[in-house]
Amino acid sequence: LSCSATATAMAAPLAVMLGSSSKWRAALIRDALPAGFQLHAEQLSPDIDEKAIRREDPAEMVVAIAAAKAARLQQVLADRPADQRPDLLLCADQVIVFDGVAREKPVDAVQCKEHLQSYGLHGKPAECTSGLVVLDLATGKSYSGVDVAVQHFKLVPNEVADALIAKGDIMYCAGSFVAEDPLLAPYLGEREGEIESVQGMPVALTGRLLVQALHDRANSAAPAAPAAAAAAAAAGTSAAALADEAVPSARDDPT
Repeated sequence: LSCSATATAMAAPLAVMLGSSSKWRAALIRDALPAGFQLHAEQLSPDIDEKAIRREDPAEMVVAIAAAKAARLQQVLADRPADQRPDLLLCADQVIVFDGVAREKPVDAVQCKEHLQSYGLHGKPAECTSGLVVLDLATGKSYSGVDVAVQHFKLVPNEVADALIAKGDIMYCAGSFVAEDPLLAPYLGEREGEIESVQGMPVALTGRLLVQALHDRANSAAPAAPAAAAAAAAAGTSAAALADEAVPSARDDPT
């Protein structure tokens, strides 16, 4: 079923709220929404402690964290009048897997530089593992998936690493790099997968999940009552449990 064919079944575009304060994800999703959707004017950052949610499998972990974000925002939006809520929530999370170990945001500049230079130094790529969850606030249905893009690197010189850290952006990025930063461009090697997936917002997967939500709405004669326990089926945990698992964080890092 094509995006355009499904979109005609709906009277108006569905409003999608990005559950993130990330300026990179906002810029990517703004230009990537398929037909039948519009970006909600408001962005909300879920106040959760991501480190409270641990899974051995990085793919399972990013979906679980994205689901917890959606569950938290569902709670936040529950008290709003229906006409002040979006139709869909879109939440994402990313870790960078290096040599079998999942890397999140760096804890300090020392770790950031170590991570940034390790890819080229050891000749091992960054496996950019992104989990997405789309939650339909009207039906309670959730849609999730994982995308992995592989980014190879050349060795980043000390002066370039120091300049990137001084700019500050990479301190808020999983794996300690911003692939689109011009300073880093000369040291990027081959890439397998979407550049948007490397950046944490896989476009093709986002489109598939949104279109599936739109298709289900168009083919549902009677939408189910809103459910507080959506968004975590793929993680094997209820959303309410994930929301409780993710104790609000005191940090103000972009999510």
